[in-house]
Amino acid sequence: MSEAELMQGLFTSGQTVISLFSTFFAMISAYIAGLYFFLNLAPLALRLLAFFLLSIGLVFLGTAAAIQQRLQDGLFAAWAKLPSPILSIEVLRNPVPLSLPYGWSLQEIGTALGWLTALSVYLALGYMTFIYRWKDE
Repeated sequence: MSEAELMQGLFTSGQTVISLFSTFFAMISAYIAGLYFFLNLAPLALRLLAFFLLSIGLVFLGTAAAIQQRLQDGLFAAWAKLPSPILSIEVLRNPVPLSLPYGWSLQEIGTALGWLTALSVYLALGYMTFIYRWKDE
């Protein structure tokens, strides 16, 4: 692949990741609204169904995100093999010149934070759906 094709692939993958995050945010926001207005008073069977449907949606998004992560890793590997790229692989992975611990890049930290955020939100929604006791108003 040429440098232009790799760059286009990175741009496209980045746009896909932003789209996935936007969908994640919309799903979580809708679930939080539903939880606050309806599900906190719903019987267990309905809360189980709602959380199951949320889980299926998040598995789908997580799978799509994992595919994008692998595609980006492949694109970065191909970029590193270019004879004389415009930007080095280090600049692509770490656009802000920071000295990060363990040789990590901003791209790797962003990926880890994305997965950690998704897991934390999922666990928090599970807690709010099944364990948290809502105050009667």
